[in-house]
Amino acid sequence: MNTRLAPCALLLLALPACATDPDPCAEAAARVAVCFPDLAVASSSATCDPELAEVIAGSSCEDLAARDGKADDWTCAWMPWLCLGGGGAGGGSTQPGIEVAVMECGGDFAGSCPYVQSATCGLVTLHDSTGDEVARVFSNGNGRATFFGLAEGAYQVRVHKRDGALARMQPDPLSSATTSASQALTVGGRTTPWADFNLVPGSQQAITQCADADGGITVRDGAGVEVDRREVEWEWLIELERDGEVLERTRPLFLHHEASSSGVDENVVSFRLLRVGTYTVRYVRMEIPSYARRINPDYAQLRRLYSADVAPIEHNLRVSNAQRGRTVTIDRTLTDPLR
Repeated sequence: MNTRLAPCALLLLALPACATDPDPCAEAAARVAVCFPDLAVASSSATCDPELAEVIAGSSCEDLAARDGKADDWTCAWMPWLCLGGGGAGGGSTQPGIEVAVMECGGDFAGSCPYVQSATCGLVTLHDSTGDEVARVFSNGNGRATFFGLAEGAYQVRVHKRDGALARMQPDPLSSATTSASQALTVGGRTTPWADFNLVPGSQQAITQCADADGGITVRDGAGVEVDRREVEWEWLIELERDGEVLERTRPLFLHHEASSSGVDENVVSFRLLRVGTYTVRYVRMEIPSYARRINPDYAQLRRLYSADVAPIEHNLRVSNAQRGRTVTIDRTLTDPLR
């Protein structure tokens, strides 16, 4: 699971053991982990309504993230941390939690930290007063992570390097002194504490647990002639899927030769923050009319309305432990089934 807790530990219902029959609470927790990998819930104070869990387990990520990132009332009832700030119909969350900002110091002005930038896909662990780990999560594209559903008490938040050791941070932005990336916080009342980590310069590469995927797509017709790349940009849609859930959709963006590193026109595809595992990259032939070709389109809607009646082309993308912090190449040459 993306929250890196064992399935039994994330059940939002107290159970003596994992049952062999399908458990709606476990299935719902797995879906939340896929859709919201930067949110983690400690098991100690969680509750679960099996009927609501069945609805969540059968919902898409788009449904769960409705209303500009907020969820509706039934989702708030089961996952109140998604409704922080009163965005959902269920109102704001009263579940105690901890917000985390994982940043990297920039500049290196005499060892100080004059500015910071996001440090992404770093492992952040939450520990109770005895030092036991109670939850783990990964910082998102903005360097943020969230722990919710916590009992009141003392906690430690830690940021780790890929080798398992603690990262290093500068607790004072005006000083070159460093310390281990571990902070003690107390959860209590309605105030949500922040754990701010200003990691030393160069930490992004050391902590990231993810890889990027970059590549180009070349399309040829049945006679082997290359299709105009401006047309390719709107005739194909690329989906990234994992565990049966589409994580991202994009199109092969046209890049003019003056802006490309190769000096020729290109259609480029990229995906960011891919954790270790196997993905499906799916190339879908589209028939999008000119009036629907606009900047920042709703790709899910385009997929529903304008997919051509031909089978998509798929290939697997495997991200290994050795590829963390690197870029995986996904160059592809396709034969257009409609040309």
